[in-house]
Amino acid sequence: MQRIGTYSPTNHCDWLQDFELQIKNHGFAAAWATKSKEVVEHTSKHLFSLKGAALLHLLNQDESLAPHLEQPASLNETAQHKAAIHPVLDYRQHPEVKERDGSGVSYHDLAFQNWGRTVQNTPAVTFVPKTKEGICNIVRWARANGKRVRGAGYRHTWGTLYSEDNQVLISALPLNIVNHLPAAEPAIDPTNELQGIQLVGTTPQGKALCKIGAGTTNEQFRRWCLDDQGGNWNWTVPLNVIMVEITWGGSNAPICHGAGIRHKTLSDLVTEVEFVNAKGNLQVVNDPDQLKAAAGCFGLLGFVTSITLTLDAMTYANMQPLKKSVALTIPPPKNMVVPPEIDMTGITPQDLETAWQDFVTRCEQDYYAEWFWFPYQKECWINTWKNDGDKANASDYPGPFWTHIQEAEEYLAELANDTVFRLLPGKTQAELTGHLAMALMPSNTTIVTPLIDALHFRRGIQNMRVLDMELEIPIPAAADDPNKPDWSVCQQAWWMIITNLYQRKDAPMRVALEMRIMADSNIAMAPQFGNRWGTCSIEVLSTPNTDATEWQHFMQDVVNLWMSLRAADGSSLNVRPHWAKMWQGLTFNGLAANDYLKNVAYKDQIPVFQAALQKVALAGGYTLQDCQNMFSNRIFDDLFAAVFH
Repeated sequence: MQRIGTYSPTNHCDWLQDFELQIKNHGFAAAWATKSKEVVEHTSKHLFSLKGAALLHLLNQDESLAPHLEQPASLNETAQHKAAIHPVLDYRQHPEVKERDGSGVSYHDLAFQNWGRTVQNTPAVTFVPKTKEGICNIVRWARANGKRVRGAGYRHTWGTLYSEDNQVLISALPLNIVNHLPAAEPAIDPTNELQGIQLVGTTPQGKALCKIGAGTTNEQFRRWCLDDQGGNWNWTVPLNVIMVEITWGGSNAPICHGAGIRHKTLSDLVTEVEFVNAKGNLQVVNDPDQLKAAAGCFGLLGFVTSITLTLDAMTYANMQPLKKSVALTIPPPKNMVVPPEIDMTGITPQDLETAWQDFVTRCEQDYYAEWFWFPYQKECWINTWKNDGDKANASDYPGPFWTHIQEAEEYLAELANDTVFRLLPGKTQAELTGHLAMALMPSNTTIVTPLIDALHFRRGIQNMRVLDMELEIPIPAAADDPNKPDWSVCQQAWWMIITNLYQRKDAPMRVALEMRIMADSNIAMAPQFGNRWGTCSIEVLSTPNTDATEWQHFMQDVVNLWMSLRAADGSSLNVRPHWAKMWQGLTFNGLAANDYLKNVAYKDQIPVFQAALQKVALAGGYTLQDCQNMFSNRIFDDLFAAVFH
């Protein structure tokens, strides 16, 4: 990493002494918040200088934290962390499975672990192909050897949607890119047929058609949009996930999304899917009805090699991020007993009504709509904006320097979580993380930037692992007007979690409560399907060092609370989990997750999904049973038993 700012042993010692003094006078949390950017600047080249014993020494300067730090614990890298930072790769060339040029496909037989550390298994083989013919040959070899094939990119799915023990995994990225922290941001490899971006036409509506390799990352696409040899500030996706460290195949398979009431999912943008099917042949689907299944089918049709999607003409975000008190960000529901920890001093009923109208306006009018509450903080962070900025005032955001700062900030948090934070009480961890997050978020400023940059406003997220659970809550019709949305459901869902957290003795949510407003979806198995008035996409995040039992109990509490939400007429809402987040092992209205999904949440959609997939299979000369045998796993065998048979 490049060094930022000036650094020498002398000024670093002076800086550390000043940091110690601030901790003694104001406590670690306050000092950490005010010194956070300096932390990064002084350690960008020496990221390990504030881990282990050095960070422990600083924490000990806070008298309230010192008693918790006396228990013995390793302050060096954990074995898992070492494996993630320093992966040991032993690539070999497979003697039977060949690439297009006749060389063996690269492979290894290491154990698999996902990014969030919630899934571990040992595939028989992990292939890292570079050609489409190589992938075809992998599938043919797997079929001949009785193996199933699943794919992975950056491994951000938290559930068991991956390959399994003694089966075949195809990695869309080189493993040193996938496993290494802090994350590298490589350029497109022109020799890799899974990477690449190509404009291939336009639509009658004036949108561009863009073919993107499934192993292409969001960061590579972001750079292409702004490169004068690429998109040249002319084209952008209208929506996306925040992370840049994710492949397009990885975000397409589980039907990922962005934010804003006018936006559906990423899969809704897809006009063509190219994949290697159960016979080991390349196949293309571009029929609109078939795409309602094929554009979001969890890899069950085969390994996707590319997707073609529609791009919008570049517009410019007029970002005006804001920090507001918790009570005036999304005001509490009327007649609710507000937790005593929430400061309501001086807040009048008129203030609450004004705040409510502001929230509704942002939901209904802003291009992008997102809210954050970091646990136990007195303020929330509002990130809603319009795309009416002037190109003449626009600049790349956050830009190379601040991108580097953000990447290092996230990595320092990962190092802290993986070492000394494990010694602190959960609530203290959450408070420290929240203080830091709020200190780093911009506020009361105007940022005009290309839309693609605004969608990826925070960089380096890959560098700090989290646990993540997300549900998609349908926004029902309003009680007084069936032609308008009832935004109070979002308000209730938001405050249910704030209240629950303050009532708990434990602190299972240590990172954030995040809510995004978005539209419905035309994709058959999208959690947003059928949500006429839009979707409240809301999630809770914590650190991987959160006690597993506490986290599981909290997730179940969250499900129970959000499942209790009702429309104005008293009817239940078809709440569904985000496919890529944490939902396995939970119950929904007393039903095991799989039973709820197939018998309630998607009861009407599974036959639609099956019918569309059946047409794709017929065109390719194979059956859905072949798809199951080749590309499914145990979780999908159960979920889609009715589809395969």
